Amino acid sequence: MKAFIKLSLLAVVLLMASCTTTQIVSSWTMSNPPADVAKKMLVVGVMQDRGQRDNIEQAMVAELNKAGISSASAMTLFGPNGFQGLKEEQINEKLKNSGYSSVMIVSLVDKKREASFSPGYYYSAPYPVGYSLYYRRYMYAYDYMYTPGYFSVSTNYVLQADLYTATPDQLVYSAQTQTYDPENAQDLATSFAKAIVTDMKTKKLIQ
Repeated sequence: MKAFIKLSLLAVVLLMASCTTTQIVSSWTMSNPPADVAKKMLVVGVMQDRGQRDNIEQAMVAELNKAGISSASAMTLFGPNGFQGLKEEQINEKLKNSGYSSVMIVSLVDKKREASFSPGYYYSAPYPVGYSLYYRRYMYAYDYMYTPGYFSVSTNYVLQADLYTATPDQLVYSAQTQTYDPENAQDLATSFAKAIVTDMKTKKLIQ
């Protein structure tokens, strides 16, 4: 039974690791957003890690395109440096000439590492009938005491998406998300993009 419980716990852990989810923790939308806000959208990632930024931009563009929204990443339009080094007039002119109706800024707000201790044994079912109550309790306490536990470190990411109209410059949508212990950077980006696009559909920004 002890081995079965450990295998069951391992299966649950593996399943959870392969199904990273992102939760919307806050979301705001303009009362009457412009009808063409999602006509053509540019996605701009603001992060120190270039690989993470590229993953976020590409994942968001992919999800928007799936939803029927014409979109592209800042990497595609402005190159690897994005808006960096450009004047506001230069950015506006390029957006206008390329026909973009809105700009989504995605930024990393917070990243926390948390350590937690997990006991090596979980009492999930009583011992077989036939053992006395005190013996069952003894066996449970013994297994709990002598089965080694382990420390695990998890990383919690808080990302924010802000959607602005290109002309005039107005904030139309803003949302913060939380992703708990993603398997890798791509997993974080994909889960985040799906959550944001789903929320935008709920808010009727995407039909």
